[in-house]
Amino acid sequence: MRHRIKTQNLSRFSSYYKATIKSLAQAVVRNQRIITTKLKAKIVKGHVDRLVAWGKQADSLAARRLAFRILCDHALVKRLFSDIGPMFRDRKGGYTRIIPYKRRRGDNAELVVLELTMLKDVQKTLKHKSEGTKEAAQKPAAGASKTEKPVETEARVEPAPPDKEKHKKEIKRPLKKPLGGLGKIFKSERDSL
Repeated sequence: MRHRIKTQNLSRFSSYYKATIKSLAQAVVRNQRIITTKLKAKIVKGHVDRLVAWGKQADSLAARRLAFRILCDHALVKRLFSDIGPMFRDRKGGYTRIIPYKRRRGDNAELVVLELTMLKDVQKTLKHKSEGTKEAAQKPAAGASKTEKPVETEARVEPAPPDKEKHKKEIKRPLKKPLGGLGKIFKSERDSL
């Protein structure tokens, strides 16, 4: 008897199902919040929770390899272990949440937001990094004297290559026949009668 064998496959072949799950898990690690259908979110939630649990562990090669099996990207694995894992260091579970969003217009499917419970503001960190580089560029080096002005580098503008194509004769191509010349076929059939 086949009790409790049925699993959800999202109406896909097994390879497509696995690819869908991996893709959604990668999107959650990359963006920290995604909008998807309720059923997909319920399935992916367990995978993302497992990824965060591996990210919380002491930085071991085995945990990184397990995470790479799902994420398939070294940059995402690094982000998981350096940014996301330490955020959840004090939590024992509940790393993701599902929030109802709305109904999709085309097929009325229930959409939800799947997100990490502790979000790291990516835009602020990017802004701080870019401001830090601007400030470092404006401040003179510690060894340089204050009277010296920083040397500004000029951007070199290279002239565009001369247009050799102007001197070439333009080749006119014949217009394509409508229906790709199928008229010949029909004409021959008509004449044969």
